[in-house]
Amino acid sequence: MTKRTRWIVRLVCVAYVAFLTLLLLVPDPGRLFGLWFPRGGGGGIGIHFSTFLTLGVLVGASRLPFRTSALIVLLLVYAVGMELLQLFSPPRTVELKDFAENLLGLVVGISLWRLVAHQPIGTGKNEDDSPADEPSPGPADEPER
Repeated sequence: MTKRTRWIVRLVCVAYVAFLTLLLLVPDPGRLFGLWFPRGGGGGIGIHFSTFLTLGVLVGASRLPFRTSALIVLLLVYAVGMELLQLFSPPRTVELKDFAENLLGLVVGISLWRLVAHQPIGTGKNEDDSPADEPSPGPADEPER
């Protein structure tokens, strides 16, 4: 991935986090798109999972210059924090199902990225905690000519 492409992916990631934060904190996110859900109906099962899976993949693809363990902690804090902040955004509610979907989506998203990027997951070796910006070089990382 070229440096320019990496920065584009990072900008997309930041925009996605801002958009996701908006969706998670407004009282009625469906209304932003002209959608209507029955009271308490929400968007259905899997919405939180798919949005956080996307977040996990985007953060992995961004190759941010932080240790993998630090990124995972930040993402977990974000997932839990967004759910808890819904306490202050009636009629939104905090649900255990949403916590589970957020965390499962992150785990699957990060794992998918790591598998695609051929990076080890949870090996306990130093390479697992190496900065995400410095993955082992591969054929896809060669600069375009």
